[in-house]
Amino acid sequence: RVPGPRPPPRPPATMASDGIWVPDPDAEDKYPPPKKGMNRMTLKLIRKRAEHNEGIISTLEELTLHQEELVAIEPCLGTTCRKLKILYLQNNIISKIQHLHHLKDLEYLNMALNNVSKIEGLDKCEFLNKLDLTVNFVDVDELESSMDHLADREHLKDLYMMGNPCEANWPGFKNYVIARLPQLQFLDGEAITRSMQIIAKQQLPKLAVELRSLAQEKRDEKAQKEFVDYRDIDTDEKAPYTPEVRLKMYEELAEEKAEKENRELRRQPRERDHAGEQRKKVERVRQREEEGKILQCNEGKWEFHFDEESVKGSIILDLHVSRHLDSSLIDLDIHPAYVSVVIKSKVLRLKLPSEVNASLSTAKRSKVTGHLLIEMPKINENAPTLFGKSKARAEKEERLQRLNGERKPGLGAPTKKQSVGVHAKPLDNRRPALSASMADLMVKDSSSRRKKDGMAAVSTRRVDDPPPPPAVVAAADDDDEPPPPC
Repeated sequence: RVPGPRPPPRPPATMASDGIWVPDPDAEDKYPPPKKGMNRMTLKLIRKRAEHNEGIISTLEELTLHQEELVAIEPCLGTTCRKLKILYLQNNIISKIQHLHHLKDLEYLNMALNNVSKIEGLDKCEFLNKLDLTVNFVDVDELESSMDHLADREHLKDLYMMGNPCEANWPGFKNYVIARLPQLQFLDGEAITRSMQIIAKQQLPKLAVELRSLAQEKRDEKAQKEFVDYRDIDTDEKAPYTPEVRLKMYEELAEEKAEKENRELRRQPRERDHAGEQRKKVERVRQREEEGKILQCNEGKWEFHFDEESVKGSIILDLHVSRHLDSSLIDLDIHPAYVSVVIKSKVLRLKLPSEVNASLSTAKRSKVTGHLLIEMPKINENAPTLFGKSKARAEKEERLQRLNGERKPGLGAPTKKQSVGVHAKPLDNRRPALSASMADLMVKDSSSRRKKDGMAAVSTRRVDDPPPPPAVVAAADDDDEPPPPC
């Protein structure tokens, strides 16, 4: 088999407007896509940095995106933040000034410590007043075109170019920039005087010829230089300061930062989806019940009690649910023979003492205590009571209710309260000093008087008995003591 011709080499990759790296033969950025940890300029990041403006990015006037390991300026910046006046993008690895044509009100742009090799993309920034390009990679081969681009910025008063190769390697850089940009008032923080402008204009023709010669030499040098993949560079102390080395350093730094953030996230408590867990648990429980796997259980250790006497012919289940638990995390299913409740992914399934009518059952929840009260009418109202009271206890409670309930309210008598459930305290369960009725107090008072005065026994009567007829009192002797007052 004869092998076919080799495919042409792939062109360098670049980042498209939608953030996807695609082949582009005319790309300025000739590096492969970033690895994990390298950040992109997204709306989420911009909104995060717009906290001082309450997260509103449409009216944002100042934005700080420094030290974010950004590789490019995305289109979302210009399309969403059109009111920007101050933009900080220093200390990133941005190689091209682009997507700023919507920022017509931009006054200050800080691009220090980036990988910019040419000044461009500012033709629509009419009110640009200050531009900071400290420590970038603008060399003599792109200096003339960069000055041509800035010459039309009439409001540009302050320019910083310190640390660029053109400033460090060419002595005529300062006078050339002053002569090409007469609107400048400050260059690298130094005020430009009238005499400096006159000298620079006089030297401009000579400096222009010298610059073109240096630019041609630099282009020839770059053409003969072999392309170096930044991923193969060893970033040690002897490595030169180039865009490739800087990109490699920031990639390693971004990976270390991403690993640190991942470790911190793993240490944090896991965020639980209670609604999703509840939904899945309910589906599994109902499926098992349909299959006939019905067993009593109380996975959440919920406190509960039954009551069959408060409402005649009905069974009341009082389930002690936390007051702060959301009602959406409670799922109730009533069957004739059992009741099944799923509370926060915990199952409570109880067998009922008698068959109930599930279609007529009701469930209510207290806003004060949070308890869930389930009322289930019995199918047979005369069914025997399983959760009833003993005969002696019922008679005792009935007697106390009759004694305390016949007095009218307002005379110190306690009001009748209907209790629900077996945990409600009966009236005789209170303290002795407070649970005694009026009849008991009269009995105690009369017995103490009999012992003290030695009188005949005085008959006691109940409060609810009719009053006795008036007694005839015999005349007392002179020697006898008068009877004690009643």
